[in-house]
Amino acid sequence: MYKKDYIMKMIEQLSIAVAALLGSKSKNKIEECHQIVNEALYDLTGMSEETLLKLSHKDLISIISGGKEINTEKCFALAEMLKLKADVDKGDTGRSVDLYIKSLNIFIELILAKSSHGHNSYETINEIVGALKKYKIPKESNQLLFRYYEFIGQYDKAEDVLFKMIVTINTGEIVDEGFAFYERLKGKTLVELENGNLPLDEVIESLDAYRNLLNNHT
Repeated sequence: MYKKDYIMKMIEQLSIAVAALLGSKSKNKIEECHQIVNEALYDLTGMSEETLLKLSHKDLISIISGGKEINTEKCFALAEMLKLKADVDKGDTGRSVDLYIKSLNIFIELILAKSSHGHNSYETINEIVGALKKYKIPKESNQLLFRYYEFIGQYDKAEDVLFKMIVTINTGEIVDEGFAFYERLKGKTLVELENGNLPLDEVIESLDAYRNLLNNHT
């Protein structure tokens, strides 16, 4: 059984080992990193790296949880290991981006499910978002990121993702999500909006800007 304390200790030890090996910048050490992380992933999931890459993040969550309720401990460990694997795989951009995206999606799913591990993931999510900044990420990941930022009260960042989706995706579903988002913001207290870096006057201005943006992209 994967218990919280064991998970945290295992991830910490794995992170330290990978950081030390990557810091050496030796080709042999990089290969050792690949082996260490791949073995940890196989021990956790029973799946090869190629299988992990082929499956969606939802499939991975379902498989590792046994098809029942989300096993938050094992899913948290998987998200952490996928992120570490992406760090090691930075020389292979396509593979690294795919791993970062899977890790990001799983982390956010855990937070939205109100997992007890959520508060441990914020910094890691910021790191992944930074690593993905130059790349186009899937609609599903953008939607999760939008919901994540709203969930943790970073309304300005949620809005940034929303506007990005309207420009790049712009489906009826996204449009409706945007209007619903602004309606929810109108129900927040002034303090909540200020803390989310989107005060009420900016919410009203942003809603007008959102309507104008929609008119320009339809």
